[in-house]
Amino acid sequence: MENIQKSIINRKFFLIAAFGHLLCWIGGDLLLFFQPNGFLDVQGLFDYEKTVLMLENANPLQFTISGIAGTVAMMLVFFGYYEIYKMLKPVSKKSANIVLVGTLLTCIPGAIMHFTCTSMLWYFVKLGGTQLAHEVMLSFFTETAITTLMCNLGVFLVTIPLLINVVKGKTFLPKWAWFVNTIPLTIVAGIVFAGMGAMNVASSGMFFGLYFLSKKYLAEK
Repeated sequence: MENIQKSIINRKFFLIAAFGHLLCWIGGDLLLFFQPNGFLDVQGLFDYEKTVLMLENANPLQFTISGIAGTVAMMLVFFGYYEIYKMLKPVSKKSANIVLVGTLLTCIPGAIMHFTCTSMLWYFVKLGGTQLAHEVMLSFFTETAITTLMCNLGVFLVTIPLLINVVKGKTFLPKWAWFVNTIPLTIVAGIVFAGMGAMNVASSGMFFGLYFLSKKYLAEK
């Protein structure tokens, strides 16, 4: 079974996905987080006065770049998630199919989500930061929030089957490598980075880990 996995897995795609999540963290998360008047508080966006204070003197171009970076990033990470699907297919078709669904949910709604989340900030600034602009921004956010839920669900549909199959010893990875997974790494990244794009940092770490582990353990088969 390991020989089958070795023949179908392209390790370079793990690396592409790792850099994709780094791009998503830098361009999609940090570029939004740092504003001229301080840090962006997502919860504060529901309050008009706080939103005006946070986004005063903000450059709309910042949101444009962030949206594009997040969209491109989700295109790049697709390759890594699909490699997980290919990795699990020989050992568990059921798990692989779940991962495939998760891959589509992560990457397609995820790309839309990054663009809509940055667009609402762009609209607010472009419309002069008025009360009406704030109402439109919140309405746009709530009506497109399903894309965020779909993306997060997709991540779990990919990482949980991966974790289970590694623990069961069905893959070429050692059982201890269950930790090389977005779920546990997000907990660590959330503490280290105070929640700033923790899932993207964790996912990048997972794909870097899969790249180096596959280099070591597939070579031994």
